[in-house]
Amino acid sequence: MKLLVCCLMIIVNISNNGKASIESFTPTSSSFLFEDTTKTTDSSCYRPCKFNVKPRRCHYSFVIEPTIQENGKPAIAINGMTPGPPINVCVNDVIVVEVKNKIPDQDVAIHWHGVEQKGTPHMDGVPMVTQCPITYGATYKYAFIASAPGTFFYHSDSVSHQSDGVYGSLIVNQPQPLEPHSALYGYDRSTENTLLIAATFPQLLTGNLEDASRMQPTALAINGDDEDFKIFVMQGFAYRLRLINAIAIECPVVVRIEKHEMVVIATDASPVKPVVAKSVQIYPGERMDVVVRASQETGGYWVKARGLGACAGLRADAMLIYSGFNYTSMLQQGQNEISHDSELDSGSAVSGQMLESFKNAAESPDPETVYLGIDKSVVDFKEKDVDFRYISDAIPKKPFYPASLALKESGVVQINGKSFLYPNSPMLLYPREVKADFTCKVGEESKNQEPQCVLTMEPKEEAVELALVNEGFGSNDSYTFHMHGFGAQVVATWQNPDGKPISRKDFEKMIEKGKVDRNTRNPPIKDTFVVPNKGYTIVRIRLDQGGSWLLECRACSLSSLPTAVLINVPPKMPKSIIRSLAKCGNYRPPDVLLN
Repeated sequence: MKLLVCCLMIIVNISNNGKASIESFTPTSSSFLFEDTTKTTDSSCYRPCKFNVKPRRCHYSFVIEPTIQENGKPAIAINGMTPGPPINVCVNDVIVVEVKNKIPDQDVAIHWHGVEQKGTPHMDGVPMVTQCPITYGATYKYAFIASAPGTFFYHSDSVSHQSDGVYGSLIVNQPQPLEPHSALYGYDRSTENTLLIAATFPQLLTGNLEDASRMQPTALAINGDDEDFKIFVMQGFAYRLRLINAIAIECPVVVRIEKHEMVVIATDASPVKPVVAKSVQIYPGERMDVVVRASQETGGYWVKARGLGACAGLRADAMLIYSGFNYTSMLQQGQNEISHDSELDSGSAVSGQMLESFKNAAESPDPETVYLGIDKSVVDFKEKDVDFRYISDAIPKKPFYPASLALKESGVVQINGKSFLYPNSPMLLYPREVKADFTCKVGEESKNQEPQCVLTMEPKEEAVELALVNEGFGSNDSYTFHMHGFGAQVVATWQNPDGKPISRKDFEKMIEKGKVDRNTRNPPIKDTFVVPNKGYTIVRIRLDQGGSWLLECRACSLSSLPTAVLINVPPKMPKSIIRSLAKCGNYRPPDVLLN
């Protein structure tokens, strides 16, 4: 109700952001990208994937708008659904999604989480970086190639929109002989065996004027079901399950299946050496593929998801139902009588960063290490410096302290002492229009006196090593980061056993003394990884495709300032593509846009 009242009072259509024409766009080969090879009327493109078959062009139409669900709760839904429509395609299919924004007074962009966007960096879905925001009433068309198989998902770039329901699964299948672990399972039913885990809040975060970071979730949900989601299996057969943590805030989830072991075969769409686990721990944005064999007596068994961090104490349950079993008795049993959760201890759960890549990495020289110090900082400023206006040319040339800093007495999470500022113009499309005094470079942050800037990296070498160090002077929190555009080799993760903060000097001394152990032989390849409190995570990335790619901590910015670094990789965007995309007009983002 609060949202509806707010929307009626302040509906504003800021700019003319119409459909983005993509018909002339050719990222790799013009021979098939926009050739409609679909032979049937099945627009979903879900089918067995085969060799020597032309890829299809898979069309989806998304209408994003507020709605009231069947259970009476408000949500921001896609086509009236939350989660949104599942996307299931074959590798090399072309995915075309037309998105219409019907959320009054809200801007929207859709990010395709984990999709590398080879040749299509402008389809990554980051407002004011890769595109202009989709304003209220406008439509935008995304088009990209499903270039790699695996488990992905999509969500609004806004943490609030995602938390309110704007998310869904995106599964890219390939011919079974190409699956490295296909011998471990008999069935891979991605439509029935994908589990999207989300958190629900007592009220909508979208349009809420209160501090959203103080609003705690009240429940977990699997595939949007308030009641128990059901997985049907046949005794003696093995099944591939795809687990997705679609929670936008810092909520790790531990999952186990009653009386069944799981075999982990992939993390973040990358195959790993199989590991047997009684439980797995999945961080926000992570995906994990597991194999479960129906080896127990015919019956019904609980799939248990338990929240940690901001979701501590919350739970969601699904049901693993053997063929022929009447599961009514399970429902009558009641949740209070479900067996204890001793095996849900996060200390014994298998997590993605513990795994080893299925293939060994090629030997290469060690790249230069770039230090990214992460910590919660209290910005020192005078009250008269706080400016509640939008950033524009009219603002005097003085340090700009966004209003949200005054609301954060405990501080804000920053990288190298800087909060991220969305550019005044999309960095990827119009880099020359981004004002120089709004930007700062990693390693040269002191040259910019602002607490908030467009923090950028422009690596000179193709390979780069990022040392994300959670210094821990201002908080005791762990932070989950997501790398757009690339899979990163997680070569090291460590947490100080003494529980003491880590400074940059401390970290550099550890490197000098050879105390930083790296797994360069078979590190897991991930696009989402956690940086533990008072510890570090070191990742290596091969920057082999041009674009402006965000490395972001999504949960860090809820009702605050963004925490991110923008990695710019040449070449520049062709003018023909830029001309085909929607223009921002006179749109300028406020200092709290899309946090």
